[in-house]
Amino acid sequence: MTNHDQSGEDKKVKSVRFSTAIVTSLAAAAFLPTIAYAQSDEPEVEQKSHLDVVVVTARKAEENLQETPVAVTAISAKDIEAQQLTFATDIQRAAPGLMSRGAGTGPSAIVTFALRGNAQNSPNSVTDSAVGVYLDGVYLARAISSNLGFLDVSDVQVVRGTQGTLFGRNTTGGAVQFTTVQPDGDATGYVKAGIGNYDQRMVESAATIPLMGDELSMRLAGRYAERDGYGKNLETGQPLGDIESDISTRATIRWAPEEIPLTFTLSGDYIKSNDNGTMNRVVAVNPTGPLATLFPGQFSLDMLRTEGTYYDSPGFTVTKSGEVNKIMNRNRAYGVSGTLEFEVGDVTVKSITAYRDSNSGNAADLDSTPAGGISFYSEYLQDQISQELQASGSSGPFDWIVGAYYFKETGEERSDSYALSNVPALGGLSLAPSGRNLSDFESKSSALFAQTNYNITDALRLTAGIRYTWDERSIVGHGVDNITGAPEAVFAGGGVVIIQPETCRVGPNAGTTDPALCNAPFDASFDYPAWTLGLDYQINEDLMVYAKTGGASLSGGFNTRPAPTGLESFEPENVKDVEFGFKGQFIDNRLQTNLAVFHVWREDAQNIVNGIVNGGLTQFTQNSGNIKSYGAELEVKASPWEGMQLSGAVSRLWSEYESGTFLDLGVGGTFDRSDETVAQTPEWTFNLGATQTFETEFGNAAVHFDYAFMDDRNFGQETADLTDPTLTQEQIDTRLANVAIANQLSTLDSYGELNGRITFLFDDPGLELAFWGRNLTDEQYSQNLFASYNQLGFVSNNAGNPRTYGMTVTLDW
Repeated sequence: MTNHDQSGEDKKVKSVRFSTAIVTSLAAAAFLPTIAYAQSDEPEVEQKSHLDVVVVTARKAEENLQETPVAVTAISAKDIEAQQLTFATDIQRAAPGLMSRGAGTGPSAIVTFALRGNAQNSPNSVTDSAVGVYLDGVYLARAISSNLGFLDVSDVQVVRGTQGTLFGRNTTGGAVQFTTVQPDGDATGYVKAGIGNYDQRMVESAATIPLMGDELSMRLAGRYAERDGYGKNLETGQPLGDIESDISTRATIRWAPEEIPLTFTLSGDYIKSNDNGTMNRVVAVNPTGPLATLFPGQFSLDMLRTEGTYYDSPGFTVTKSGEVNKIMNRNRAYGVSGTLEFEVGDVTVKSITAYRDSNSGNAADLDSTPAGGISFYSEYLQDQISQELQASGSSGPFDWIVGAYYFKETGEERSDSYALSNVPALGGLSLAPSGRNLSDFESKSSALFAQTNYNITDALRLTAGIRYTWDERSIVGHGVDNITGAPEAVFAGGGVVIIQPETCRVGPNAGTTDPALCNAPFDASFDYPAWTLGLDYQINEDLMVYAKTGGASLSGGFNTRPAPTGLESFEPENVKDVEFGFKGQFIDNRLQTNLAVFHVWREDAQNIVNGIVNGGLTQFTQNSGNIKSYGAELEVKASPWEGMQLSGAVSRLWSEYESGTFLDLGVGGTFDRSDETVAQTPEWTFNLGATQTFETEFGNAAVHFDYAFMDDRNFGQETADLTDPTLTQEQIDTRLANVAIANQLSTLDSYGELNGRITFLFDDPGLELAFWGRNLTDEQYSQNLFASYNQLGFVSNNAGNPRTYGMTVTLDW
């Protein structure tokens, strides 16, 4: 093993103490005003509200955030600007309990989200996220579409807890909604330009163009950004952690005729991002594992960087064409959607029709050394169409919504892998052939739903809803061994085996070299309900309590990459939860506190597994027992004096497997893995923010700081297989020791990030000058991890971003 940071336990103790202090302070802020409010006999004095009234659409209708019986975080355009939320991965700094990170091994433009212990970390085409992502009401099915830049975004809403009734399948953890600025007939807009260290450059603009007054208008928006890398690839000289180019464009046209109650919005967007790969580094090597024993001299201890050192990542591998396949990410997506909303009497009808196309190519060298450990190239192509119809209205004490939904996606996934290749000890032979997993897939989903709010009294309200979903999924696998274009020599069974190019590895014709016969078809159908039931009580105009429960499902499907026998498919994951909440505003709305306490039950939990199958690297999904999670989330906002805005949020999460439910097949029988820590479940997350605005002779000035903390989190643990009856005590002890080391190394340490922004706003013209900094303390941390200590013999991770700073100039009109 290596110079792994041994201060993790001390950091853990400190982080728990710090987190406890934070939650205690925020809890006091939440409940002390309630006591004071109840005891106050002072007459009411009409004063200006110091906190904005926030409108959310967490229940497919516009509601005051403080009167919505759902745990939801609303992030406004002002918040996005002040907190420097540039990409979707940044949202975790603003919402309690949310994790947003690069999928798989960390491609920067492929993003997955996790909430309340519901996590998924794979870009695979048939593995669905537990947190749904929506752009202007359109569901984005794949992670390759989810890293939307914040181009002309009006707000982001993070809705926590099961949302299956109104949002549909694959929202067992919650939903993240992006809403863009809509044209309203006013000739408004802005142009923005910025520079920063690492040669960061950005230009952005948006404008609303009235075409026929308020009835017909258009909004155009675009952005271009680039930045040098935070690291460097020593072998190729290319930058790492860079933005080679990032392009976002959007056009929206809105028609709202005065003579009829109708609104039609047509929108199209295009995003393209290129970079030269993430900053991957080896942090530990198993001295008896394959990397150490098969590649002596191709790595050394000075290459095994600590958390306090950024690194260089040497090389990829030689491909079929003989070219060096660079580490890189190439991502593109575009879409068009049409939203029609009109009134028929007292009923509002809404239709959302959308098409989206995505393409992503990613190359990575996981061991980040000159050794031929693990490298791969993945490509994902997907297109989707969706149609949603809604009808909503009020009938006496009932507010209701009913609807129907249809979704279809098709695509192709390719994954080329090179594992343990060009081994010096074997005269340059490989232990596993190069391989390509290629799959065509198709998914269809349809659903009917209904939800109603029954106003029992003016203060007491009952909510009930149900949805039923029908899914059809199919894939055809075309996996092959040897993609070099020439016979490939592999060391196997104590001798040399020659594998011909494009040798079929799947289906009934495995072993042949005819690509036309290399097919392995699978198909299945699933159906499941989602439901919700809740009760909320408005104590007075400022205080509300609620209780709700619900159930939802995460789709089942097939693995597009090799999986152990019996694990070619996986079943739906079924989730139920209970939530109790309190929302209050005090001191003439100078203080707002929102608290949610929850318990989640996950049955047949879907987990992502990285492993070796038939000598090749693979990643597959399997059902892994039952999980229960529980915790609390608290959000506080305050305006203690004129010009000051304070905010804070904290999340506490406990998550564990139910004993005896996570069983795995060992050499001599099954063994229980239920004692493992659930992946991607940080116990604590919190954020703090403060903005002070000053009036000046030229306009306004503002100073903003925010801090976000993420606790330790693991990325998949192991349990020693001791079922083999021939194991000696020494072998048992060795296995237990290796598993203990592997589990320690599969956990990323906690970290915090401090950011700041100073703004000068000139009244005439509407000019804004901002100086900003991110990670001001230059915290050195890791944000993603690949752990294969006992199988491939190493652990690598992705370094977080260093301190960055710069300035931005914006002209509004």
